[in-house]
Amino acid sequence: MSQAQEDGLRNGALAPALRPTPGTAQATLLNILGDIVHPARLPVPTAAMLEAMVRIGYSEPAIRQAILRCSSAGWIAKEKSGRSTRWTLTESGIALVEEGVSGVEQLSDAHSDWDGRWRIVIVTIPNEMRSVRDRLYRALRWDGFGSPLPSVWVSPHPARHRRPSSAITELGLTDFTLSFVGEADNVGLPVAEIVTRAWDLGGLDQHYTDLVDRFEMLKPATDVDHFVALLQLDQELQQLLVTDPHIPSSLTPHWHGREAAGRLLNLRREWHTPAEHHWNSIMKRHT
Repeated sequence: MSQAQEDGLRNGALAPALRPTPGTAQATLLNILGDIVHPARLPVPTAAMLEAMVRIGYSEPAIRQAILRCSSAGWIAKEKSGRSTRWTLTESGIALVEEGVSGVEQLSDAHSDWDGRWRIVIVTIPNEMRSVRDRLYRALRWDGFGSPLPSVWVSPHPARHRRPSSAITELGLTDFTLSFVGEADNVGLPVAEIVTRAWDLGGLDQHYTDLVDRFEMLKPATDVDHFVALLQLDQELQQLLVTDPHIPSSLTPHWHGREAAGRLLNLRREWHTPAEHHWNSIMKRHT
């Protein structure tokens, strides 16, 4: 961040030219549709998307490309209204954004009802298939798995395995995989050591601390400032869905990530209404 941006943060809301864009144009478009437009399901004119996103730093070509990519992915569908084009979330788009919003809102959940069961996935990738390794590991980490030993992945959430299950099948790794659910016993690594080896909770704790410091320093004053701040926060919260494995509190009694997540979610709730006011003012100019 530049010195001018740091000065702007210390003095309150950033001037429009100094606001960092909140992630990729596609991610920002989905966050607008998912966090501000949905669940009203109102069709959004292209012109409204362009005005909102150009004002916060995206180029018009980047916005139009993001719209086309979301359409090609089947997340939004267009409809004609006179000479203008409007966009609505499709059923798959609604499922996508609702899953994201639900996951974000659970970041502060202590999962205090954990029953002690783990899902254990053991995958041995043959040398001739090593090119698929990164894709599989991304799928496992996305659903909160960690690796305490080579080829061994564990998660304290047995039901969360949709992405790795799909990846294992699609990548042709079914014959090289074992998956089962059970409780840890006193043979081998103790549970505390499994957690320490599988996840870098110290690094994640510092990341949460940095995010809280960064966003609590922001003092959005206008509706548009709240709009930008909310989208920036949404982008970080979406990233946390991948990096935070949601370890139950009984396994991490001295970890402060859940408390930090709660503080970020409080800011999200505080900023949401004025951000909606800004979006509604844009919609009125284009409907």
